[in-house]
Amino acid sequence: MASIKSNIVERYSNGQIIISEGVVSAKAYVITSGKVRILKKKNNRSVTVAVLREGDTFGEMGLFQDEVRSATAVAVGEVAVGVIDKQQFAKLLEQCPENMRQIVISIVNRLRLTTNSLASIGVQLELAKQSLDSASIKDNLK
Repeated sequence: MASIKSNIVERYSNGQIIISEGVVSAKAYVITSGKVRILKKKNNRSVTVAVLREGDTFGEMGLFQDEVRSATAVAVGEVAVGVIDKQQFAKLLEQCPENMRQIVISIVNRLRLTTNSLASIGVQLELAKQSLDSASIKDNLK
């Protein structure tokens, strides 16, 4: 399959939201410079599930499914991303054999489930840390 190249570059400043969880979008992004923090909301908390760097991609699920974004992507420092739209990607995907397309779609579905699982684990870890911190403070007050 031909490599994916983007003619569209978007730039973001520190803390700017690139994509928002819960919003439908049909674009994917390739980080050309900087870092991007991926956050997932779970139990009214935002949990970091990944920090991506130059060369990494995100938002790829939007190329396959017309569903809401499963996470939020936020710029860490100055960030530049190449944008890949669904039409451009569909043309490339048509060049793949049918069985390969089905494998890719299956991987994307599993990725969505994994992102949700990581967010749940992150919330549980944060709650456990808070409990330990609270217990430690109580022990120090005795």
